[in-house]
Amino acid sequence: MYFIFLILKFNMFYFLGIDIAGSKNTWVVALKSKKDFLELCPLLSLDFPSDPSSIEDFSPIINFCQKNKVLAVAFDAPLSFSLKDKSGFRVSDKALKELLPEKAKSWVVSYHTLMAVPIRALLLSELLSPFCGTIIETHPRASLYFCLPENKKVLSFTYKKNFSEEDKNFLSNWIKTKFNLIINFSVKLTEGILDAIMCALAGYFYHKMPEKLIFLPTNDNSRGFGPFVVIRF
Repeated sequence: MYFIFLILKFNMFYFLGIDIAGSKNTWVVALKSKKDFLELCPLLSLDFPSDPSSIEDFSPIINFCQKNKVLAVAFDAPLSFSLKDKSGFRVSDKALKELLPEKAKSWVVSYHTLMAVPIRALLLSELLSPFCGTIIETHPRASLYFCLPENKKVLSFTYKKNFSEEDKNFLSNWIKTKFNLIINFSVKLTEGILDAIMCALAGYFYHKMPEKLIFLPTNDNSRGFGPFVVIRF
């Protein structure tokens, strides 16, 4: 039995989504992939799914990547930079703004205004890079907008301000159906958890179905990690 357990364990692959901000507002989820299924795991910020918790330091994330086969980590934060980006808006940022409707362009902000967030994300990326071969940047809110049905796109504008129980129930069911995602436990869907799930899905699609991603352009002399992708289908 133990041998079978080991076989199953080492055939499991994970995709992490990190909605990174301050030490009390960083959310991390793990998706588990084995053969033809993708499953949300009760780990990290979802150790207690009915009461999700932010990750206050990087050690649980690093330990997880050291002990498990993590194929991709996707961050909701800038990970690449260029001396040409004097305004703090990169080529990729400008391209994403062009794809979004007028009232959503403000979602894409200069990395100058994010202050410590890009530094925290870059430091964590460097710490994870020996254990995880794919480290990418994504924008979960834009992915949500591109993927929601036309009559529900309004949720991508409202979920960060007014997240009603009705909206949470719809999005929980929609995520499972849209992305064939198995969730075998009751989850309190918060803004941070939703963003982290969308990040993890971007990492999954990067490996499994890259045709469902938009690859945003970057400067030739950029440094850091990438690419910057968003989900659209």
